[in-house]
Amino acid sequence: MGDEDIWNPSNSVARVFLGQAEILSHLTGEETGLGPVIEDECEISIREFSKFIDSLLATYQNSNNKAFRSLLSGFISVALVLVERGGGTLESITPEYSEMWESLREANAKGMPTG
Repeated sequence: MGDEDIWNPSNSVARVFLGQAEILSHLTGEETGLGPVIEDECEISIREFSKFIDSLLATYQNSNNKAFRSLLSGFISVALVLVERGGGTLESITPEYSEMWESLREANAKGMPTG
């Protein structure tokens, strides 16, 4: 995102998020769009990241496994904040889930400092 900070998590939260993204990329077969951490910063390709999150949304919405969906929903709801702040677009949110995702995104955004 260039010089724009879209999230400034603590180091431990950043490590957990990046680790989850890496694992989930194996599930979807998509690149995460997240670069390596250099001097406590991580570049995001918002186009690639949005594509990754779209694939996770589709995976969640097409699953009926409650435990699986629970594991995915926490990561996705945080990622939705980053997509919005980065100006990305998502195509996979179905009307059935749009209110739920918006509510989770909104709740998380309040606790995700930008700098």
